[in-house]
Amino acid sequence: MINGSVTYRRACGPQDFSVTYELFLRAANDLRTRSHREQLADTIARRTRALAFRQHAFTHDGDGFWLAEANGQAVGFGIATARPDFWHLNALHVLPGFQANGIGRTLLHRCMEYGRGPEVVSTVISEASQPISNALYARHGMYQWLPLVHIQCPTFPADLRRPAGAAAPRPGKPDAPTLAALDSIDQAVLGFMRGVDHRFWIELEDQSLLLLVARDEPVGYAYVSRFGGIGPCATRSTRYLPSLLDYSVTWAAEHGVQRASFVVPGLASASLRYLLERGGQYDADMTVLLTSKPFGRMDHYLLPANDALF
Repeated sequence: MINGSVTYRRACGPQDFSVTYELFLRAANDLRTRSHREQLADTIARRTRALAFRQHAFTHDGDGFWLAEANGQAVGFGIATARPDFWHLNALHVLPGFQANGIGRTLLHRCMEYGRGPEVVSTVISEASQPISNALYARHGMYQWLPLVHIQCPTFPADLRRPAGAAAPRPGKPDAPTLAALDSIDQAVLGFMRGVDHRFWIELEDQSLLLLVARDEPVGYAYVSRFGGIGPCATRSTRYLPSLLDYSVTWAAEHGVQRASFVVPGLASASLRYLLERGGQYDADMTVLLTSKPFGRMDHYLLPANDALF
């Protein structure tokens, strides 16, 4: 219930990071309660990654980070990131009791004023069980395109039968050759580059980058978290996806991870088949990728399982 006016402002700094994270948990768990799903726990992994993402967004996309306040308290927020040819709404949440008052719509408008143009691919990932939000996004030109399947998979040790000379992994470092290889793979798979995000992922202490190399040429990459989240992952060819996933899950197992989590586009059949054949199970979550127009080769890609970036 709103008593008084609602004001909108850009994020001011670290003091807003924890506030918006707590707001996210309250809004997300209200939805999960209403859809009879397990609550999101405030784990160290979730909080650490959420605050790191907010710092990243504030540093590089501060004009796309907005808060709504009523009576001096944050009641909603939105975060958008803009890369050349690609705009993504990373988060839009409003507290229960303040919904259906136009706050989400206004936050969306503020976020859309940042870095979005008619030729830019505009995307958002939304809960499949959110018809009101999905209708709001559709009215702003972003339509349901792909289901995103959330999978939990037990980790396993290295496959000693790997053929000699096959594609092999090597650690990725934040150096110029690695960043150039990541840009090249992203351009081929997604149709845009996001070097600033790769630098963020590479420098996270809880995460490692694996480059898949064939004939001395990087053909794919995967980020693997010590908390079990794997992604984003991308390969130039779907024939490399099983090897990339195999090495990623093996790395996780070697670092004490028992279960790995993935977010897989519904049409990425090679990835889905590989994970399901190795004991993967569908999570209760089901999200949808909405976009202003089709883009990329999403059968060559897995999304991040740890943060709100694409």
